[in-house]
Amino acid sequence: MPETRSSEELLQAVARGDEPAFEELVRRYQLSLINFFFPLVWDRHIAEDLAQEVFVRLYTGAANYQPTAPFTSYLYRIARNCWIDQRRQSKSRRLERSIDSEDEATGASLGDVLSVLIEQPEETARKEEFVKGLVGAIDQLPADHKVVFILSQVEGLRYKQIGDILDIPEGTVKSRMHAALKKIREVLKSRARRQGPGA
Repeated sequence: MPETRSSEELLQAVARGDEPAFEELVRRYQLSLINFFFPLVWDRHIAEDLAQEVFVRLYTGAANYQPTAPFTSYLYRIARNCWIDQRRQSKSRRLERSIDSEDEATGASLGDVLSVLIEQPEETARKEEFVKGLVGAIDQLPADHKVVFILSQVEGLRYKQIGDILDIPEGTVKSRMHAALKKIREVLKSRARRQGPGA
């Protein structure tokens, strides 16, 4: 029978030792978490490891969960903390990234993840070139702007929910998103000028 319980109910069941409830949460959110982490770390294996760490923390903290906010806000708050911890641990080394690097679990490349941002590309080469430029632009964002951009544009969350996750006012989310989009536009325009017409 298909699982019909809400995610909040599933996590409360996990606290009572319900293993199938935990497996259902993993099925529901594993891909979303990998897609969240991938543009932050540019490495599919690290993204998978971070997603796994989120589920470990979710499982071990299930008994303390209080459903006072949407489950996704709680989940991505844990994800954000995992990412911050990972950044501290790897601050001294440059993470390898590849636009064509595929996620083994999903077969999705970064181009697939971000393709929603591309409106009706005229040809594959143009799409690939745009995504490469977009990757470079995102990589230049400050960390706090980058996470807002990804939560909004990759995960599709509303500004209020992003504010809840990051523990910042909704107005700050809007401001960071505006700054992120401005920076991305500037980088893409600069790239287009360097390539010249017909490049």
